Order: sequence, then C-alpha cells, then structure tokens
Amino acid sequence: MANRISVRWKMWHGAGQAGQSVQWFALGFIFLFYNQVLGLSGTLTGIGVSIAVVFDAVSDPIVGSWSDAFRSRWGRRHPFLFASILPMGLFFVALFSPPSGLDELTLFLWFTVFNILSKTALTIFGVPYLALGAEVSGDYVERTGIASYRSIIGEGSSLLVAAIGWNFFFVSTKSNPNPQLTEEPYFLFALASALVMIILMLASSWRTMDVIPKLPNLPPTGFSFKKVYTDLFEALHGLSFRSLFLGNLVCTIYWGTSGAMALHLKTFFWELDSFGIQWWHYAGVMGGICGVPFTPWFNRVLDKKWTVILGVVVCVAAATLPVALALIGLMPDDKNLLVPLLVFFAFLGTFGIRPVGVTIASMMGDMADEHELRHGTRQEGVYFAAFNFAEKCTGSLGPLFAGIAIDIVGLTPNSVPGEVTTEVLSNFGMVYIVIAIAVLFAIWVFWPYDLDKTRHSEIVQQLANRKKVNLTDNRTINQVTRTENDD
Repeated sequence: MANRISVRWKMWHGAGQAGQSVQWFALGFIFLFYNQVLGLSGTLTGIGVSIAVVFDAVSDPIVGSWSDAFRSRWGRRHPFLFASILPMGLFFVALFSPPSGLDELTLFLWFTVFNILSKTALTIFGVPYLALGAEVSGDYVERTGIASYRSIIGEGSSLLVAAIGWNFFFVSTKSNPNPQLTEEPYFLFALASALVMIILMLASSWRTMDVIPKLPNLPPTGFSFKKVYTDLFEALHGLSFRSLFLGNLVCTIYWGTSGAMALHLKTFFWELDSFGIQWWHYAGVMGGICGVPFTPWFNRVLDKKWTVILGVVVCVAAATLPVALALIGLMPDDKNLLVPLLVFFAFLGTFGIRPVGVTIASMMGDMADEHELRHGTRQEGVYFAAFNFAEKCTGSLGPLFAGIAIDIVGLTPNSVPGEVTTEVLSNFGMVYIVIAIAVLFAIWVFWPYDLDKTRHSEIVQQLANRKKVNLTDNRTINQVTRTENDD
C-alpha cells in the first residue's frame, strides 16, 4: 500500500497504546500494593509476577503466529483487538480487588491468576495491534512516525491516569501522608484506569478499520502450535533480529528489577510524599512525550542502532546516578531541593528511553521486510511476538529478583517511611545500582545489528523488483491462457 499514512489514522492507531501504557503505569503500584499494603512477602509477590509474565510470554508467539495466519472480512488483526478489550478491563480491576480476609497463600493465588488473565488479554490486543502498525507502511521513516504517534499518545494516557490517581485517589493529608500505603484508594484507581484503557482501545480499533482492504494480501500460511515455534526460531536466524533480541533480554532484566523496586525506592529510600511522587511520575511521562518527537531526527542523524544504544545509556545513568550520589552523601536532604533534582533525572531518563521503544518498533517492520525478501512471507506478528516472548521471559526474572532483594535487605511488609534503618536503605540502594551493570553487556550484544537505512533501501528495491517480475509473469500467463481459450 502507499507509504504515506494520514495523521488522522496515526492518531487513532496511537490511541490503542493506552492499553499497554496505562496498564504498565498502574501496575507500577501492584508490587507495593500486595507487598506493603496487603502483606504478601516480597518473594511471593515477585514469584507471582514472574509466573504471570512467563504465561504471558508463552501466549505472545501463539497470538502473533495466529494473527499472521488469520483471515476474515475484518482482516488479520482487528478480530483480536475487539475480542480482548472488555475482558482485559475486567481482569485488571479484579487484580486490584482481592476479597478481604484472605490468607497469604490464597492472596498469592488471587494475585497470580488475575495477573495472568489481565496480561494475556492485553497480549491478545497488543501483538496484533503492533503488527498492524508495522504492516500498514513499508517506508523506513514512516514506520518511525507511526510508532512516534503511538508512543506520544500512550504517554499522554499515562499522564491522564497519573493526574487522576494522585489528585483524586492518592491524596496526602496530615493524618495520612502516604495514601499509597493504604488499601482504600486502589479499587477506584483501578476502575478509572480500566475505563481510560477500554474507551481508547475501542476507539482505536474501530477507527483504524479503513486500512484493512489496503493491507498486504499474501497467501495464508496456516496455523499450528508447531509452526509458532518454527517461526520463532526462523526469525532468530537473522543477524539483526538476533542482536536486537538478545540485547533486549539483558535490558529487560534490568528494567523488570528496577521497575518493581521503583515505588519502594520513592516511598522509603527517598521518603517522598504523594506530592513528590506524582511530580516524579509527571516528569517521567513528560520526558517521554518530549523525547518521542526527536526520534525521527535521532534515526536520521544516528541511524536506528545508535538511537537504541545511546538511549539505553542515558536512561540507566539517569535512574542510578541519583541513588549513587545519595549513598556517598552528595544528594540534598532538603525536599525543596531534592524533589526538583529527582524530577529532572526522571525527565531525562524517559527522554532517553522512549525513542528507544519507538525505534525498536520501527526496526521490527524493517526486519519483516528482510524476512519477506528471504522467505516470501510477511510475519510482523511473529517478529513482535518473538521479541515480546523473550522480553517477558527475562522480564519475569526482574520482579523475582526485586522481591527476593526486598526481603533480603530487610524491608518488611507494613514498613513506615522514615523509620526504616539506614543499613536497610543503604543495602536497598546498592542493589538498585548493581543491577545496572548488566546493561554494559547489552550494549555489546546490540553492536552487530547491521540493518541500517542503506541496507533497508536495497531490500525495499529488491522487493519492488520481485513484485514487478511476478506481475509481468502473471500477465503473461493470463495472456497465454486467453489465447489458448480463443483457439
């Protein structure tokens, strides 16, 4: 189809990112909620998250391969989008609404089961949704633009949920300066988050159906569970995909661990009230919104590989440097100075990392073009699913490591900010810093990626030439057939 995609379509498509963005933002509370508020141990909370992520990872390649092979009058992707939205919202609300009086084992089971269900429903939406954004255009730069709109609107939906949460539900008072440590606000917060996701995802799915007749119409490849993993390993044969795939594995372990510890860090290590935490969240979201528009420029000047590498370095440095400075006594104790500094680093971190996510989504489409040249089939769903599969498998290790670390350093359930010992906080900070060392290995793994703009232009030209030859051959065959019929 034509490379130029309307701004209107990009914006409606971008609205679907609210599902992942809002769920990821809201689930930032889940570790603190179950561990500190409901009293589930850090280790069991980490195990519950890890089990759910592994289940989610297994579903990724199945959904990706299934949507690649699926055919209907609503296209390959949209039936999955519509089928997943309402179940995802219901499971998400249930995750934040366990019945009162559960013992630890039953609470663990509730947490794990509804975590699995909400993540699986999001996968059924998310993998076809991302594949749709990749297959709608074959242009190297256009794909970055589509992913940019998706990221900006996703960040905007996170900002909306953050503003709702901190201004209506998690509001500090003199009698309750840390409302994130009480149970009451969580149900309404989850309900509001679910409504934002459902409305935007339904609107996105409905308003992007106009491209269905224009999408690549390749022969069906069939679906089987064996084929799911055959496709997965076939994707790994490409050097570029393998480099990006393995490098992201390492980064995901880091992000999974640091993300699970983030609200503990803000509440106990930095001892911020809800005002400071909400501005940290706002800065993180705004950093992403400001960083994403620079992505096409980064891709043109640095190319996509270096956009990824430098963005990861900036993100990790911004996350860990304040903690390191605090451990050696170089961060201010005065909250009037501390909060603006933390806000700045939060802004800088997401300013660096959000272009990475946009660029990787764009790279997936490039690698799908390379796959079509080699194998004659388009399998965006498999590429996104394979990437998500590995990301989630390794991401399951992050929350598990975080939960074990929280227990080992002695940050027990129902801890009170300001009353945790200096030794516990120092050990917590050291763990937070040490995990960042893994990213150095990720950069080394990224290095062999070689699908730059020049190589991609060659691939697109070769695909165009092949289609011309096939079209000419088909016309010749049709002409011969008509001549024979006339005779």
